[in-house]
Parts: sequence; structure tokens; C-alpha cells
Amino acid sequence: MKIRILGTAAAEGIPAIGCDCSICKTARERGGKNIRSRSGALVNDDLKIDFGPDTLYHIHRNQLDPTLWKWLLFTHSHHDHCAHEELQYLLPGFAPEKTHQQLKMFSNACVQTKIESVEHYAGYRLSTTLIQAFEPLMLGPYQITPVDANHTDGEDCLLFVIESEGRRLFYASDTGWLPDTTWDYLAGKSLDLLVLECTKAFIEAEYTKHLSFTECLQVCERLREIGAIRDDSQIVFTHFSHNGNALHEEMEAAMTPHGIQIAYDGMVIEA
Repeated sequence: MKIRILGTAAAEGIPAIGCDCSICKTARERGGKNIRSRSGALVNDDLKIDFGPDTLYHIHRNQLDPTLWKWLLFTHSHHDHCAHEELQYLLPGFAPEKTHQQLKMFSNACVQTKIESVEHYAGYRLSTTLIQAFEPLMLGPYQITPVDANHTDGEDCLLFVIESEGRRLFYASDTGWLPDTTWDYLAGKSLDLLVLECTKAFIEAEYTKHLSFTECLQVCERLREIGAIRDDSQIVFTHFSHNGNALHEEMEAAMTPHGIQIAYDGMVIEA
């Protein structure tokens, strides 16, 4: 199972629009892996996770063929993960009829409301299938189990355990410390790959709906204790904010001794 991490920034991107902090200034100067677009991922060539405002840029940069996408999973309704107005360009008049017919979308109720509010000039409508935590679904070769995130009050934000061909991936963005229901589900699951958000990076802010490096390491330790990650499990941190005061090279230096990889835009990982 292959996952491509298309975007690795929080909502404002890095460098952020209109920001002249030291992180954004240095990112502009150095370029490369310090340039981060909004979050998104692609499993193999057909399972898309989130559809943010930089999706078209991801398609062009990585020479992706979105006509191969069959399933689109949404974690939650924030704009950097659900740029719902952009989805109308999958409909007839902008794209062939087969594109709309092939791509099936799955989301919580908040995302569903946003997507189904989109008004297409020719009267077509988008629709999503409502999914809930801990109710598995089979999509082609994938068994997908949504689990609870700890991210936004009033919305059932989701993370995804994705299984295919004997391999298991846990895609966990955006979230703070995992809810008890998710810890209970993950016990003994033996993950091959963990992709975990680390929005706060080096900053230990009081905000509890995202994670810092310290908190991410605590999550990893707990996952080891409950048999969810092994010594040979791959661990990748992603979804960084410029407010985390961290450049790519600094994050690699801090996390490599822990056996943890720092995601960059376009990174491809074999689970």
C-alpha cells in the first residue's frame, strides 16, 4: 500500500500568506521541503483523503491523474480539508460525466451539509455517503474504519484506519490527544504505518485540539504500550503550522533519533 502525502501544512500554509515571521521568511529563502501546502493524501492511485484548496496544485505538481480516483474520504469540514466549492469542477460542464459517476465521497454530517449546498450552474448536485466512527466500510480492496478524532467541538471529526493486502495504515490528522474510544479500538491493531499530525511542533501551546512534538511522542509511546505500533512500524509526522516555530531541517534533527520521519509535500511512503 502506497501513500503520497500531498500537503503537509496547517490551514495557513508555510510560508503563510502575509506573514513575515522567521519561519516564513526562512522558508521563502530556502524553499524545498520548507514550502508546505494545505493537507491532503492519496492512497495508491484511487483513494483520496480530503479535498483542500491546494488540491489542483497537488495534481499539477505531482502529475496525478484524478480521473483514477474512485473514493474520497473527508476527515472534517474545515476549509483546508474540505474546499467544497472546488468540488463542482468534477461535475458535467467542467468534467466528463464519468468523473462524477466514478468518484464516491464519504463524510460526516457537517461535511455532507457543506458539499450538498454547492450550486452547480447546470443544476447538478453533489452527494456524499454519511459515515460514522467505528462502522467499517469496504471500498474496493480497502477496509476503512473511521475512528474518533479530538478536534472540533460540535462535529464528529474522523481519522481513518485503512487496511489492504495485509497492511494497515492509521491516518490521523487533525486531532489532539486521542479520545478513549479510539485508544480502545487501536489496542492490539499492530499498525504498519502511522501518519500523525504535529501542528504545534516545538511550541507547547495550551490549545488541545492539535499536537506538539512532545505530545506526539506521548501518543506514540501509548500506542506502543497498547500494541498498536511495533519496533518496525513506520511513523511519519505531518500537518505543521508556522506557529510551531519549526523548519524542516530542525524537525528532522529532533525526530530522527526517535525513528520518526518528517513529511514533506509530495512524499511517497510504502506501508
